[in-house]
Amino acid sequence: MTHEQATSAGLSRAALSRLVRRGVWQRVRPRVFRRAAASQTDEQAVLAVLLWAGEGAVASHRSAAQLLGVDLGKGAIEVTTPPGISRKLPGVVFHRSKALEEADLRLVRGIPVTTGARTIIDLASTLDDEALAIAVEEAWRKEIAAPDWVARRLRELGLQGRQTGGLSEILADCRARKTPLESALEVRFWRLLKRAQLPLPTPACEHRDDFGQPFHVDFAYPKHHLAIECDGYATHGTREAFENDRLRAARLVALGWRVMPVTWSQLDLLGGADVVKRLRLALRYRGQSIG
Repeated sequence: MTHEQATSAGLSRAALSRLVRRGVWQRVRPRVFRRAAASQTDEQAVLAVLLWAGEGAVASHRSAAQLLGVDLGKGAIEVTTPPGISRKLPGVVFHRSKALEEADLRLVRGIPVTTGARTIIDLASTLDDEALAIAVEEAWRKEIAAPDWVARRLRELGLQGRQTGGLSEILADCRARKTPLESALEVRFWRLLKRAQLPLPTPACEHRDDFGQPFHVDFAYPKHHLAIECDGYATHGTREAFENDRLRAARLVALGWRVMPVTWSQLDLLGGADVVKRLRLALRYRGQSIG
């Protein structure tokens, strides 16, 4: 609550000061207060900044992504304000936009934020291409912003070239693939294949064994019976996940498939050079011509 909201509700300045002195209310930003008994949350911190920034301020960039459900990790609160409004506050990054229209805005649990499509467009100016690609894939996978939505809003805003970084190329790749990648590890592996100019596998490949039982493969070269499993500890680190992964690999081998695991550490080592080398060998083994 702002100071103005409190006094408009009938609370005098003296009463407000007493509440703060007694620890019932806490001043969190200049002229912005919270009930001290309430749990402090990241959403509450963003809302406090927006209340202080004034009318027209919205959560954007990394903060909007977090509120919408795209995990970019911890960072400074980011807010976009209308043209002509200049704000400075420690720990907060302020952006100004001439093109923030109704089509770019929505409410998330009462907090004004930029839409999924506009958030991705804004992030194109602040993230490197790999981090941006990871955000695009997660937003697509969670139905927060499909590539077509982002591309359409880009055209409507008339943004291109340096204004959007590598976003157009990332969106084109998504549209060609037609299915989102399932993790940051998969995004990084996919981008490694494209840089190395290797044949691209089928992502999220669904297969059935001889008994008709379905199972999922992260990436597959079906003609060569080669499966790529991107094993991140966060999703494969439980006992149940471990057993399921081993069972799936056993079923693939029983059907004559080869299974190649890829981990974060492998991609970190020499920029994934060994992964590329092994994959080239695996494809040559079944006669794939890759130059």
